[in-house]
Amino acid sequence: MKKAIKGFLIGLAVTVVIVLSVLPVLLPPIVEGFVRSKAAEFGLSASPRMTLGYCWRNGPGIAGTFEIALTDSPWRLSAAFGASCCEWSASVKMPETKFSESDSVIRTLLEKYPVTAVSNLTFSGSVALDAKIERTFHLPVPIWTAKVPIRNLSTGFVFDEKAYSVDALTVTPAAEGIAGYHEVDPMYPHAKSISANGFVMTNFFAAVRISEEGLLITQASAELCGGKVNLYSLFLDSKNLNSGFTLFIDDVEAGEMLDYVNGFSGEASGRLHGKVQLFIRNGGKSIRLGDAFLYSTPGETGKLKLDDPTPVTGNLAMAGIDETTRNNVTDALTDLDYSVLRLNLKRGEGKTATLSTTVRGSATRGKTSVPVDITVNFNGELEQLINTGLGYSNLLKGKQK
Repeated sequence: MKKAIKGFLIGLAVTVVIVLSVLPVLLPPIVEGFVRSKAAEFGLSASPRMTLGYCWRNGPGIAGTFEIALTDSPWRLSAAFGASCCEWSASVKMPETKFSESDSVIRTLLEKYPVTAVSNLTFSGSVALDAKIERTFHLPVPIWTAKVPIRNLSTGFVFDEKAYSVDALTVTPAAEGIAGYHEVDPMYPHAKSISANGFVMTNFFAAVRISEEGLLITQASAELCGGKVNLYSLFLDSKNLNSGFTLFIDDVEAGEMLDYVNGFSGEASGRLHGKVQLFIRNGGKSIRLGDAFLYSTPGETGKLKLDDPTPVTGNLAMAGIDETTRNNVTDALTDLDYSVLRLNLKRGEGKTATLSTTVRGSATRGKTSVPVDITVNFNGELEQLINTGLGYSNLLKGKQK
């Protein structure tokens, strides 16, 4: 029996030595062939190269490298790995690589897996990868880090006959973990501009934290209509993705902001301030506008010229205001110096809302100056009153309900 056991152990040892001896010769061609065949399944041509050898890492071990390049494209990936008694490690790197929808690799993938939800899709930017994982003798659990810097990502597309775009977005998703614990690093995305159906924000910035409980935007800001909008402490629960938050609007140009009011046609000067409530509903699939107000800077005078005051005088007629007064209002709004300009939006049931507009100032005709104090209420469906471009909530859901 002892001789049999001894013979078995000697045979096993010889087998292990033989396998380890031929492994660096046999394994690389097998792996390289497997990678080429998998790339071919996606319609891609790959040039993989693997090396394998022996090393000393607190004892005898193996170490190697792996590189892959996609033919006729800038995509390159390199990896290094090693293992010995109770220790192992691996790292993967991809240098900063520029891409666009015309890239041969991406074009092949889009042909195989077309994006049918949108049209006129364009995008460009650069991306890199740096990841590593290791287990050591002194700390016998996996420790890993991963970082994906994204630079100058620009994209545009049309959805539901509405145009959307992002220009020069920069963000670096990163995460790290140990054993069963992982944590996503804070992210600070910045974009030159974001446009949704004509609603344009520039110089966008946000501070974002992601956890298992949800997503927290501690701060976000953007330039809008010559002024600025700010948001603080928005939390999205990962279970229901419903939330409500307030945008603080400061020093926006009245003329640019009034362009988002349906029916407004004309010129306006002066600065506005205010707040807008937004609600994320239906599991994060829709964004709805809530109550909002804007008011002119106290103590400052602005100019208001309406090309067509008919929407205002029409509401005055419905309110029972006599024709003479309506005509005076029409004359005033064609050239008005205002000291107070206030818009107050109150949401009603369903899609209904009331937009109350107050204007105080004076209208001058020749040598005569006439004081003006007008408050007009517009009632109807919200998106008929305010053209905010909030149709982008349809991106995940289709038509709003």
